[in-house]
Amino acid sequence: MNLGSESIWPSLYGGLISVINTLLLARGVNNAAVAAKEHQKGRSAWLLFKSLFLRMALILIGFYIGIVNLQLEPIQILVAFALAQLGYVFFKTKYIY
Repeated sequence: MNLGSESIWPSLYGGLISVINTLLLARGVNNAAVAAKEHQKGRSAWLLFKSLFLRMALILIGFYIGIVNLQLEPIQILVAFALAQLGYVFFKTKYIY
């Protein structure tokens, strides 16, 4: 395992997965909010669950592609993903969506 800064690609890849995940979250919440405003509570809940499963699939497939197919350093991908997610959690604003 190399903890040096020889390659930035695994970190960029992990951060990209996190950014795409956050954008999909925002889209799912917006779609659910529109459905809720139209008094379609069942559809709103379904859209949130669908968004959750889509995001989890994206994360798993993204990690698989990065680690197995692209042969990027797994720890760098995971650390970059985790840090980007923590940054979102701690520094989000009410205008993120």
